[in-house]
Amino acid sequence: MLTRLVVGAVLAGAALVGTAATAAADPNCREVEIAPGRVIYVCDEPGQPGNPGGPGGGGGGAGGPSCDLRAPYDEFCRGQDACWGNNPAAVQDPTALQGTPKPSEDAYAAYRACIRPDGSTYDEWYWATEPEGPTPAEAAQQAFGALVTPPFTPAFNPRDRTLVNLETWWWAGGATGGEIVGTGALGIRAIGGPDRIEVDPGDGSGTISCAFTTRRGDDCVTIYRRASRPTYEARMRLVYAVRFEQNGAPFSLPGLPTELASPWESTAVDVDEVQSVVRP
Repeated sequence: MLTRLVVGAVLAGAALVGTAATAAADPNCREVEIAPGRVIYVCDEPGQPGNPGGPGGGGGGAGGPSCDLRAPYDEFCRGQDACWGNNPAAVQDPTALQGTPKPSEDAYAAYRACIRPDGSTYDEWYWATEPEGPTPAEAAQQAFGALVTPPFTPAFNPRDRTLVNLETWWWAGGATGGEIVGTGALGIRAIGGPDRIEVDPGDGSGTISCAFTTRRGDDCVTIYRRASRPTYEARMRLVYAVRFEQNGAPFSLPGLPTELASPWESTAVDVDEVQSVVRP
């Protein structure tokens, strides 16, 4: 008969005093890995029958999660409580831990929120020494890597050909103007907001930056000073300003990327020169 579940230090990365170590040494307790790197100790009170579903037994149950993992409480179990957490926490000086000394110099603030089998919930801050799963930086890079820029075609006007010393308008044809989103672990999202388009006219004059525009207009203008022989290969790309959120709150770490550029897309531009004849 199971009467107690002891959460090992590996499970939540918490600075537990004696609890996990005591369970590990207790002959009535056995270590159960409920997920890679996540361990609980399943213990029987002395004198009570053991659980046949444990290691070496013929039943089932003890080898799986000891709780009902369901979103958003779907990261790990604390006994029968399902939890999610930020380890390390995005905030490293929470008021909840003020006055609580660190158990060691390398301890840092961590957070978890859990739901009990009866549906009641709780959350808590604690000092931890080992992160669980990916680090926040790794999760942020994962979210950044999931960002996908929309397909587009470099569009310009005059449509068929343009002329020397005539304004040529540019826009990202077919592109959407909304935000792009990539998701990673730990509730971290990367969000790209349309920032600008960059245009290389292909005539050697260099790349220009313009407002992010997806419709015909004069927001992005170049002027060719020489005719093409036969065409110029112009290029365009979209650039997004990137920010990060964790569970809906702003998230930042030193070194995270701040923008994302799409691949360059090319188009041929025919530039003609018109000769003027002045008659007396």
